[in-house]
Amino acid sequence: MGQSDDIEDSTYIKHQDLCQKLNMDATSASEAWRSYETIRENYTLEGDPIHWIGCALYVACRKSSTPAVGKTGANIEGNWVSLTRLLRLCNLPLIEFFTKSKAWADMANMPQDFRAKIEKLERNFAVSMNIFKKYFPIFKDIFKNPTDGLRPARSRRHRNLPCTPSRVFEFCWSLFVCIKGTLPALSDDLVNSYHLLLVCCDLMYNNALLSDRRDLLNPEFPGLPKNFNEDNYTPPYSANCIVDLLCERHDAISVEAKGIKEHIFENHLNKLFRDHILRGEQTNFSGLLETLNFDANCKAVNKLYEQHVLSLGVFDERIFLGEDANDNIGSPRKISNVGDLHDQFQTRRDSEGGMQNLAPPTPLTGRKYLRTKDASNIAPVSSATQGVIRIQALLCGRHGSPSDDLLEIFNNCSRDVKTSVETKVIEIGEQFCAKYTQNTDGAEVASLDFGKKRFFLAKTLFYKLLEMILKEERNKKLNFDITNLMTNEVFIQCLLACCLEIVIYSYKNEDKTFPWILNSLNIEAYYFYKVIEITVKVEEQLSRDVVKHLNCIEEKILESLAWKKSSPLWQAIESTQGGVPSCEEVSLPGSTDSVESNIPGHPHLRRIALDRGAHYDVLQSPISSASERFQSPVAASGRSHSILRVGGQSLLSPKVYVPLPDQTSTPKTNTCPPNRETTKPRRTGSVALFFRKFYNLAAVRMHDLCTNLAINDEDIKKKIWTIFEYSIKEATHLMRDRHLDQILMCAVYVICKLVNFAKNSFTEIMRCYRLQPQAESHIYRSVLISEISRNENDTTAEAENGFSGQVNNFAPPTPSNLAGTSQNFGTEKRGDLIKFYNTVYVPPVTEFANKLGLVKGNQLNLTLSPLPRGKSTVSSPYRRVTGSVTTRTLDPKAFTASPAPTLSYCLGRSPAKDLEAINKMVISVDARKSVGKRLLSDDTDVDMTLDHQLSTKKVMTTFVARKLENILDDRRIQNQ
Repeated sequence: MGQSDDIEDSTYIKHQDLCQKLNMDATSASEAWRSYETIRENYTLEGDPIHWIGCALYVACRKSSTPAVGKTGANIEGNWVSLTRLLRLCNLPLIEFFTKSKAWADMANMPQDFRAKIEKLERNFAVSMNIFKKYFPIFKDIFKNPTDGLRPARSRRHRNLPCTPSRVFEFCWSLFVCIKGTLPALSDDLVNSYHLLLVCCDLMYNNALLSDRRDLLNPEFPGLPKNFNEDNYTPPYSANCIVDLLCERHDAISVEAKGIKEHIFENHLNKLFRDHILRGEQTNFSGLLETLNFDANCKAVNKLYEQHVLSLGVFDERIFLGEDANDNIGSPRKISNVGDLHDQFQTRRDSEGGMQNLAPPTPLTGRKYLRTKDASNIAPVSSATQGVIRIQALLCGRHGSPSDDLLEIFNNCSRDVKTSVETKVIEIGEQFCAKYTQNTDGAEVASLDFGKKRFFLAKTLFYKLLEMILKEERNKKLNFDITNLMTNEVFIQCLLACCLEIVIYSYKNEDKTFPWILNSLNIEAYYFYKVIEITVKVEEQLSRDVVKHLNCIEEKILESLAWKKSSPLWQAIESTQGGVPSCEEVSLPGSTDSVESNIPGHPHLRRIALDRGAHYDVLQSPISSASERFQSPVAASGRSHSILRVGGQSLLSPKVYVPLPDQTSTPKTNTCPPNRETTKPRRTGSVALFFRKFYNLAAVRMHDLCTNLAINDEDIKKKIWTIFEYSIKEATHLMRDRHLDQILMCAVYVICKLVNFAKNSFTEIMRCYRLQPQAESHIYRSVLISEISRNENDTTAEAENGFSGQVNNFAPPTPSNLAGTSQNFGTEKRGDLIKFYNTVYVPPVTEFANKLGLVKGNQLNLTLSPLPRGKSTVSSPYRRVTGSVTTRTLDPKAFTASPAPTLSYCLGRSPAKDLEAINKMVISVDARKSVGKRLLSDDTDVDMTLDHQLSTKKVMTTFVARKLENILDDRRIQNQ
C-alpha cells in the first residue's frame, strides 16, 4: 500500500505542476483530478498516467468558458489553455491524443457534443495534414527549395533582413491557416481549403515578382515572365495571376479557386489591411515581402492566429512547421520528408484505429458493385478535387431546371406536377441554405455563397436523376401514371437530399457529414434509405467513393438510425399484417440454405445467392421501383402460421415445414402430410424490402464474425442465426434505440457459451468485431439499458435480480464486467454491452434458448432457421490487370501426367505466337474439364447480371458454348 500511495502522490504532484504551468483555474484543475480518480478506479489505464491526466484536463477546459474582452462580449471556450501547449507539456503526440481522448470519452460516457468536438478536431487535422503534404511540392514548384541553406544570422545593427525561401514558406502557411481558421465554411472543407492554399501561393508569388525578389523564385517555374532569366529583366508593374497554371499542374479546379480568390480571399485581405494586421499596398496587395514590412507581417499574422487557437481550443496547425513536429505529431519532422510524414501518419492511424480516413471505408456489403480503384489518384486532395470534377462532368450540359424530356413526362400526368415539384425544390433549397450558414461566426456571406453553389449542383443532379427514374418507371409499366409519385413530397425530399449528400461528400465538407443532411431537412432515415439503391442503379457514372459512401449510409440506417424510437419503421411494422417477417419470408429464392435452394429447373437461383454480399440486388428485386418503395406497407395475402411440432414441443413459426413424426408418441392428427410441398408465401412491400436488406446485412456481418472467431461448424452458425432472428422477430423491442451489432454480438456470445465454445469470451468477440470496417467502440461501451422513470430504481433492481440465478435450467455464465457501472444521461440509463446482455437481452430469449435443446441431456431437436448464405469467402480466380485485360488462374489439377508448362507473355514486347500458345493450352485444359461447372460453382466470385442470366439459361454442352461462357465471364469482370 505504501508503494501505491507513493505512486499516487507522484502522479498528483505531476498534475499540480502541469496545472501551474498551464495557469489553469482551480475549479477546472480539481474537476480534472476527480474525473481521473473515478476512471482509474473502474478501468486499467495503460501507459503514462500524465497522458490520461492531459485528457482529463482537456475535458475540464472544454466544460468551462472565460468572458472575452471586446466588442462582441462572447465567451471564450477553454480557459485560454492552448491544446498544443497542453500536449507538449504532457509529452503526448497529437495522434495519440485523438486515440486516448476517444477512449476517455467512452470510459467517462461523455455526452455526444464532446465526442463531436473530438471528431471535428480529428477531421481538421486530417484536412490540414493532407493539404500540407501538397503544399511542399507546390511551393518548391514556384520558389526555391525552403530547406536549402540556413537562415541568415540577425545583426544587432541591422534588425530587418530580406526574407528567405524558408521564411516565406512559413509565412505563407501561417497566413493560410489564419484565414482558413476564421472561415468555418472552409475549415473542414478539403476542396475549398486546398484552393485557398493555391490562392495564398499566388499572392506570395506576385509579391516576390513585384518586389523583384528573383532570389526567392524558382527559375524553372513555367509561370515566370519571358525575360525573367535575362540580364535586361525588369519587374512588372501589375500582378500576374497564376491560379490557372497552379490548378493545371497540381490537380485543382480553376473555376473553384478563382471563386475563392475573388469572393473570399480578397475580401479577407482587405479586412486585414484595414485592421493594420498586414502592411503593404492595399490596392494590389503587394509589399508583403518587403524588408521593412515582412517581420511585422509575420508577427501580426501569428498573433492573430494564436488568439483564434486559444479562443476555440483547437490545435495549432503551424505544428507542421516546427522542428519538434516528430514529437508533437508522432510523425517525421522535416518538411523535406513530408511524404514520409503522411505515410507514417496513415500507418499509425490504421494500427491505432484512431484517425478517420477522408475516404469512406469499404463496407462488408456491396463490394462487387464498386469500380476498380484508380491508383493514380489515391492522394486524398487529388481524390477530392477529382470527385468534384466528376460531379461537374456528370452534369455537363444539364441545367438547374427540368429538361424538355422531363417536362414532357410532367405534361402527361393527370395533374400539374411541375408546379408542385418546383415549389418543393425551392422550399428545400431555402431550408438547406439557412442550415448551411448556421454557426458560421460572422462568415454568413461566404457560407451562403457556398451553400447556394452546392444546392445548384444538387438541384441539377436531382432533375437528371428524376428524369432517369421516371423513364424507368414508365418502361416497367406501360401507360403508368406517375402522378402519385410526383406528388409524394417524401420522395421528392429524399431524392433531393440524396443529391445534396452526394455533392457535400464530393467536396469533402467534413463539418457536414451524414446524417447532417437528415437533421437539416427533418427527414426520417427510414424514408431516406429507399432512394439510395434507386440512385446507384440509375446513375452508373457515380464514382467509386460516392458509391461506397452511399453504401455506408444505407448500412448506418439499417443498423441503427431506422430503429430510433421516433422512426416511422415502428408504425410501418404495426401496419403490416404479421408484424416483423422472418428472413426466409423476405429472402430471394436461393439466398438461404433451405429446401428451395435446390429447386429443379432453376439453375440461376444458386448464382443469385453468391451475390448476397451486395445490397444492390435490384436486378433480382421484385420491389425495385420507386413507386412501390414509397407506397404504404403491403399486407401479406394468405399468410398463415403453422405449429411446428418436434419431439412433443411446439414453436410458432411463420412458415410451413415438413413435420417430423414424434419418436415417443403418436403423431398429432393436425400435422401436414409428409409429401406436402415445402413452399411458403412471400412477404412483399416496403417493410419486407427493409427486412430483406436488414437480414442480409446481419448475415454478412455474422459470417465475418464467425470466420474471425474460427467458428466453422455450420450447426453452431445456424443456432446463432436462429436466436438472432428470434430476437428480431419476437423481441423486436431489443432494437429500439439500439444497434444491430449489439444484438448480433449477444447472439454469438450466448450460443458460444451454451455449446461450450469457451474460448470466445465477450472480449474476444468484441476484438473480432473491431476488425469490421463499421466498428466503433461506443457500440459496445455505451448501450441503452433503459429509459429513466420515477420508479427507475425499482425497475433496475428487478431487472438486475431477474437473471441472478438459473432460469428454466438455462443460465449462461456471466462474463467479466468491462465497466462495472451504468450511468444516467438525461432520460437514459446506459452501460456497456455486458450490462445490456445480463439485464436486458437474456430475459426475453431465455425460454426460446431452452427450446433449442442446448442443455446437456435434453434430446430436444428443433429445426433451426435456414442460414443465409452470406458472401463467398473463396477468393476469385479472376484478376483484372487493366481496364481491358483480365487473367484467370489456371487449375493445376487439370494436368495429371506432367506439371503445367511454363509459358509467359510480356505485354508490348512478346510476339503474338506466345499469346497463342497460352490460349491453346487454356483451351485444351477447358476441353478436358466438365462443361458448365464453372457457371454454377459456388467457388467463383463473379457478378451475374441480368443479360448474362438470360444468355445462359441452359447448361452448355459443346466446346463453342464453353468458349462463349469464358468471354461472358471476362466481360462480367470488366463491368464490376
